[in-house]
Amino acid sequence: MDGLTLITIVFFVLFALRVPIAITLIGASLVGLMFAPSSIPISTLPTTMWQGVNHFVLLAIPFFILMGDLALASGVTQRLVDVAKAWIGHIHGGLAHVSVSVNIVMAGMSGSDLADAAATGKLLIPAMKRAGYPVAYAASIIAGAAMIGPLIPPSIAFILYAAATEASVGRLFLGGAIPGALLGALLMLQAYVQARRNNFPKEPKATFGERVKTTAVGLPVLLIPAVVLGSILSGIATPTEAAVLGVLAVIVVGGFMYREMSPATFTRQVLATSRTMGSVFLIIAAAAVFGRVLTLYGVADGLATWMTGITREPAVFLFAVILIYLLLGCMLDTVPIILVFVPLLMPTVNALGINEVQFGVITVFTLLIGLVTPPYGLTMFLLCRIANISMMQFWKEMWPIFGTMLVTLALITIYPELTTWLPDLMMPVK
Repeated sequence: MDGLTLITIVFFVLFALRVPIAITLIGASLVGLMFAPSSIPISTLPTTMWQGVNHFVLLAIPFFILMGDLALASGVTQRLVDVAKAWIGHIHGGLAHVSVSVNIVMAGMSGSDLADAAATGKLLIPAMKRAGYPVAYAASIIAGAAMIGPLIPPSIAFILYAAATEASVGRLFLGGAIPGALLGALLMLQAYVQARRNNFPKEPKATFGERVKTTAVGLPVLLIPAVVLGSILSGIATPTEAAVLGVLAVIVVGGFMYREMSPATFTRQVLATSRTMGSVFLIIAAAAVFGRVLTLYGVADGLATWMTGITREPAVFLFAVILIYLLLGCMLDTVPIILVFVPLLMPTVNALGINEVQFGVITVFTLLIGLVTPPYGLTMFLLCRIANISMMQFWKEMWPIFGTMLVTLALITIYPELTTWLPDLMMPVK
């Protein structure tokens, strides 16, 4: 039995035993080192782990997570819901449209699917239930809308992809904007059709004065994404610096303008973010070791030779990768998939001439679908718990939305311009 086979067996055995993913990666790496074709001293592994996390761009992740947590704890989300209800709540399926539009704006503040699902789910699922919507439908439309968060900038997943591939974070952010907006538009169209067909309720139409008043109260919230994205796109700040500006903006809006963020709340959210980032950076460090071991076995080059021998057609390769991602997404979290498998696929991506931005958007989009599919789907389980429904009830309403996700994914795979046009326009490669 060769070393690569042993690595695979150890990885899946530890995973099946529910060993934490970071320990699983390190354990499989140590087994691989014992049988590696060329040996490296184990004493160099701490250096490899340090090199894995020693990326300036990764500093943006804790600040974006903190920004989203502070927004949730400071009444920011409620203001967004109020503004959206005032303007579009009267349309058929009004609260479904509100959930999508709020997630689009929240995307500019958190960049996390789970954070957006938690924020909007806790507010809108009870509201939609009181209004007469099926509670399973409320959970499913929010699950679909929460996918928009990691697509529209800023995005934690894109930052991880950039760290794994040395791609431009700014171009990735721009590349996800149109697919995110497209998914949002298709979800709203679907919500309108379902609302008309099932006679879902709509909110009373707000007067012009009510709209102006609500918008004025919520305007500071709407400016937070503008601060983050504007500073990145204008070149004033790097993504990491923009994340810090975003945290400061949320503190000013939630703490000083709305007065709903106490020092105790701020401290609690900082500690929660620290705990989250401890586990995330441990996974990143472990993935760096695992990737180095796989490099010793020549996995990336071997995979590139094998794939290009099967097909030279980029679209065929991309759809094959999508299928692999969908299967992996049912079992693993987004972070280890991006950090371990994306570097293995990049030689093939480059050999076939696939744009790294398009591949990054397809990667993130497909892995997000895994968050709503069993058995791993964290977003699915989170919303089922908030709505107090079973997985079967959730999926009874989720399958049309799942179909919309797949249609959007197919479009960005077949038409690369949907992901590359905006980056080439605003941040052309020099």
